[in-house]
Amino acid sequence: MLEHADVTFWWVAVGVVTFPVLFYVSAPYGKLVRDGWGGRVDGRLGWFVQEIPSPVVLTLSFLYGGDLLAFSDAARAKTAPSAFAYACLAVWWAHYLNRAVYYPLVRRMSDTTVPVVLMAIAFNFVNGTLVGTELARGSEHLAEPSVPRLALGASLFVAGAGLNVVSDATLRNLRKGRPAKDARKHFVPSGGLFELVACPHYLGECVEWLGFAVATSTRAGWAFAFWTFANLMPRAVAYRRWYAEKFGRRYPATRKAMIPYVW
Repeated sequence: MLEHADVTFWWVAVGVVTFPVLFYVSAPYGKLVRDGWGGRVDGRLGWFVQEIPSPVVLTLSFLYGGDLLAFSDAARAKTAPSAFAYACLAVWWAHYLNRAVYYPLVRRMSDTTVPVVLMAIAFNFVNGTLVGTELARGSEHLAEPSVPRLALGASLFVAGAGLNVVSDATLRNLRKGRPAKDARKHFVPSGGLFELVACPHYLGECVEWLGFAVATSTRAGWAFAFWTFANLMPRAVAYRRWYAEKFGRRYPATRKAMIPYVW
């Protein structure tokens, strides 16, 4: 039988190894899509297919109490999941309905590649299973979350989600009201945190899941927060480089990749 703690440990270990690799090998989708990575898929369809498994798998794992991957009973809670655990499940669904459904419906997205879609599905299966299991099996953190920790976590989550949504809207509106001939042109984003970093939407996502980890104080929650940073920080660096190469001096040299004034 698998032990949840052991699987989570090795899951984080994979992230530690992956993090530096992603600074040299950027996943081929969006602005960074390129040939040589297998067949291409419509960006909107690929995005939905790769992201929707996360809430579905998490829900199944939550309902089956971890039996989805035959985790041992060692850490199984003696009581049913708490109301707070159900609230976390609802929050997860809210995030992914925006991310997997609304986002591709309102954005014009570049093609993605088959390997990216398959890797994302695999990631979301493992991640959703780990988080769903821990929410279902419960702990003292989930049964009676401390008010200060819950307040801090919820504040971070809401702030991160807000930054993510607002930044996505800024990117979405870059071509709004422009002539048809500019429909496929790229423009330098501006306003808000775009004045300081290339990818404030990525920063928002990192802060969001940091808040989830703080609020739940679960192994899997912290693992996901780490993985989010490990995936998005290298990509933000790659996007910062892409902007600088494409726009040259028109792109402010003082802008960092994702963390204002730091990185």
